[in-house]
Amino acid sequence: MSIVFFEDTSWKNFVPLSYTRSLSDIKIGSLTSFEQFNIKSAKFLTREHLESVTKQRHPNCKVNRFEYDNDDIFINSLFIPLKSFFEKWNKRKDFVIFFKEKILMARLKKSNFEYLYDSVVHDKAVKRNEINTEIIDIGNLGKSGTLYSWPWDFMFHLRDTLFNQLKLKNKKVPKGVKVTGKNPLYVDKTSKIEEGTSLNTTDGGIYIGPHTVIHQSSINGPVCIGEYSQIKPYSTINNSYIGKNCRIGGEIDSSIILDFTNKSHLGYLGHSYVGEWVNIGANTITSDLKMTYGTISIKMGNQKIDTKTNKLGSFFGDMVKTSISTNIYSGIRIGVSSHIYGNIFSDVPSYVIYGHGIGSENVEMDVSLAIKFQKRMMSRRNVNMSLPYEKMMKTLFEMTSKQRNTYGVRPKRFTL
Repeated sequence: MSIVFFEDTSWKNFVPLSYTRSLSDIKIGSLTSFEQFNIKSAKFLTREHLESVTKQRHPNCKVNRFEYDNDDIFINSLFIPLKSFFEKWNKRKDFVIFFKEKILMARLKKSNFEYLYDSVVHDKAVKRNEINTEIIDIGNLGKSGTLYSWPWDFMFHLRDTLFNQLKLKNKKVPKGVKVTGKNPLYVDKTSKIEEGTSLNTTDGGIYIGPHTVIHQSSINGPVCIGEYSQIKPYSTINNSYIGKNCRIGGEIDSSIILDFTNKSHLGYLGHSYVGEWVNIGANTITSDLKMTYGTISIKMGNQKIDTKTNKLGSFFGDMVKTSISTNIYSGIRIGVSSHIYGNIFSDVPSYVIYGHGIGSENVEMDVSLAIKFQKRMMSRRNVNMSLPYEKMMKTLFEMTSKQRNTYGVRPKRFTL
C-alpha cells in the first residue's frame, strides 16, 4: 500500500504560493502534509506543469507516472486526518469520503482512479456523479481532521500547529544563553547561538536545526528554524517557521518563511506567508492590522472574501523582490518573480515590476530576465537552476499572461 497525495482545483485559492509547488509541498506550520506522515516515500498527483519539479523535490517518490494499485489510499494534500480517522478508513475497500464537494480520502476502483488522475493532471474539477463507488459525506470535520481551504487558514492555525509539531527535546545550549519556559527545546549540536540570546518556550517549543547560526536575538516559541539559516543580531522572532538556508533579521511574528529566503535587515513581517528565494529589502514593512481593527478581506477573482480575522499580513510568491522601505498593506498577494517598490495597496500579478508605489508605471518583466536574475540569486547559495525549474518559470509566465493583461500590465522598459 502507498499513500497518494492528490490536489484539486482549490489550488487556485492558494495563488501565488501554489503556482510553483504542488499543494502537497505547501508548509503547514513546519511540515507539509507528506512530512506529517513521517514516511520515506509516497505517490503524488499534481498539475502537469509541476510534475518534473515535484519529482526533483521527491526523488524517492512517484509523481503522476505510476500504475493503478487497488490497495493505495488517496489523501487530499490539504487534509490532515486525525490518526484514528485514518486508521479506521485505511481498513476499508472502495470508498470516497467527501466534505461538501471536496474529496478528503478515498480507496478507488480502477475506473475511479483513472478519472481522478485525469482530473488532477489536467486541472479539471472532480464531480461526484462521475464516481461509481460508496460515497460517504462528512458533515463535521471535528472528528475527522483539519482541511485547509484558504491561505489565511495557515496563519489562523499557526500557533497551535507549531505547538503540536515541536516535540523534540535537547536542552544543551551554550553558556550565556537565557532559557525560560517548560516546553520542548531542541538545539542541534552543530548550531551556534551567541551569548545574550533569549530562548523563551513559555508558549511553545523551539527547534533550531543543524548548522544554524543565531546571533544575539530574542526567540519566543513556538518557533522552528531550519538548517544552515542565520538569524542576524538583535532580531525578534515569535510564533514562526523559518526554512533552511535563510538570512533573517528584524522582527518576525506569526509567519511562515520558506527555504533560501532573505530578510536580513530591519523591518516588520507579521502574519505572512513568504515563498522560496524571496529577497525582502531593508525596512520593508507588512501591515497585519487595520486601523479600524476590523476583519481583513482578500480579493479572489471578481469578489472580496472576508477572512474573518483581523490579523493578516501578505502572501509572497517565490522569487519576489522588495525594494528598501517598501510598505505592504494587509491581505496583499504578490505574484511569482515580481519586483515591488514603495507603497503596495493592491495585489501584484506574477512577473511584474510594480512601480505604482513610487509614482512610476507597472511593466511586465521579461521572462528571460527573470530567469537571469534568479540564476544570480541561486548562485549566491551555490545552487544551479535545473532545467525543470527553468521550464516551470517559462510555463508559468505564459499561464499568468492573462492576469497581467487584466491589470493593464504590458511589456515595456521600466524607468524610475
